[in-house]
Amino acid sequence: MKATGVVRRLDDLGRLVIPKEIRKQYRLREGDNIEIFTDEERIIIQKFDALSKYTEEIIVMCDVLKDMLHNTVLFIQDEKTCLQPRKLKPIFFRSVRQVRKAIDFDSEYIFEDDSRAYGGRIFPVVADSDWYGAFVVVYDNRSVSKSELNIAEAFAQLLTRQQQQ
Repeated sequence: MKATGVVRRLDDLGRLVIPKEIRKQYRLREGDNIEIFTDEERIIIQKFDALSKYTEEIIVMCDVLKDMLHNTVLFIQDEKTCLQPRKLKPIFFRSVRQVRKAIDFDSEYIFEDDSRAYGGRIFPVVADSDWYGAFVVVYDNRSVSKSELNIAEAFAQLLTRQQQQ
């Protein structure tokens, strides 16, 4: 465990302010859920990731979609957990986070190391107005039929239902 040297006082309602530098470093935003753990004499906080228990299933879903669609399939949750070795362009990541229903995109610059523009479709996982992530099918090898895209949408709906329960 690394000491930050930051000391904060609890207010009369038991609230604690997390310093801006730490919020920025760990990408904590207003409205993010925080999980609290205890370990003997320690209190540990971390950003709550509702989908973390489904990571293996999400990887399998992406693999199934890649094999079926013969295109790149990403699951985007944040810049670091995109289940893809390539780094996303921040502007593309921000635009995906705004998506609340399945939409097509055209001529988007997706990857930091690639100057090519792609088309595709975004299938968000949104439950109770909270965005949890999104499957992104990138049309980089061939066009995809509507019936094939229905499977990606079904995976997104499955994850959405799991968040609603």
